[in-house]
Amino acid sequence: MQIGLERVLSKGSPINVLRSSWLGKVLSVLEDGHDIVLATVTATKGSSPRNAGARMLITLEECWGTIGGGAVEFDIMARARTMLVSGDDGWERQHLTFALGPDMGQCCGGQMSLLLEKFSTKQESDLRALSGTVTCKTILSHPLDSGPPLSVEQISCMPAFSAPIKPPLTPLFIYGAGHVSRALLPRLDGLGFEIFLVDIDDDRYPADLGDKAEKLLAKAPEAIASHAPMGAAHLVMTHSHSLDEAICLEVLTRGGFAFLGLIGSKSKRARFTKRLLAAGVAESMLELLVCPIGIDEITGKSPSYVALSIAAQLAIWQGFEGDSNEGSWAINHAGVVTPQPA
Repeated sequence: MQIGLERVLSKGSPINVLRSSWLGKVLSVLEDGHDIVLATVTATKGSSPRNAGARMLITLEECWGTIGGGAVEFDIMARARTMLVSGDDGWERQHLTFALGPDMGQCCGGQMSLLLEKFSTKQESDLRALSGTVTCKTILSHPLDSGPPLSVEQISCMPAFSAPIKPPLTPLFIYGAGHVSRALLPRLDGLGFEIFLVDIDDDRYPADLGDKAEKLLAKAPEAIASHAPMGAAHLVMTHSHSLDEAICLEVLTRGGFAFLGLIGSKSKRARFTKRLLAAGVAESMLELLVCPIGIDEITGKSPSYVALSIAAQLAIWQGFEGDSNEGSWAINHAGVVTPQPA
């Protein structure tokens, strides 16, 4: 197993939290000498393009993320850029509410409240100090008025919007760094996964992996599965059927997973079912093995089509996960979402 697995799987470390958070991007932009505005949806009523907590970062020339598109987003971008060229008195904010129909001429009949926060070099030292203490469970208090700084503690004496430093991410372990995995990684961007790419050979990894996934090099990939956080999702697509079987056996025996997908065919599923049953896996657990992975509506067999099909299935599954109020859920091989046995 690659040295440092415990650190990589420590989702609460400041390094991992900042890697894909708005605060990490803000600090990067400030380091390059540019001011930036964070736009956050603080509340919604009725039909709105995004929910509370959606964020967008805006500089004079670039944007990252979205608060829903359309007229309201263009208006927010214009207001943010006006803030960026104005004077800087420190912790400058605007809190706005729009009726999307009357105010913006959008078909959505709802209402959105948005908070604009400008960050410049005057706030950089405070933000860097804050970044050294945050974890994935950190709740930041964003005052709605200009003046007060961001704070980890709740501030009860003034109106504020509170939100996690970053939305919770589902750990996703992809076993095998081959063609399908390489095609899949960019299609998972923005879907709310913290991705770990597992393989037995360092030469299999793409040279341009970047921050798309954490690399986990392991002689026995099933050992990675045995250390994965409970509630993680697993995609098994190695170069070897024996490796695939060992990983599936570990995940199904251990239990507590959210999703287990195996690349292959119906005949591969039949062979694996027989062998896993013989190894002691319960039939009820085998029902949760998704094989073949992907949705039936996408039939292409090239890596690009297979990757698109897998990403679509994961997005559908996430919808069910988000709608469940309690308990653990998984999607079975027929595409039916069911409670997972304890």
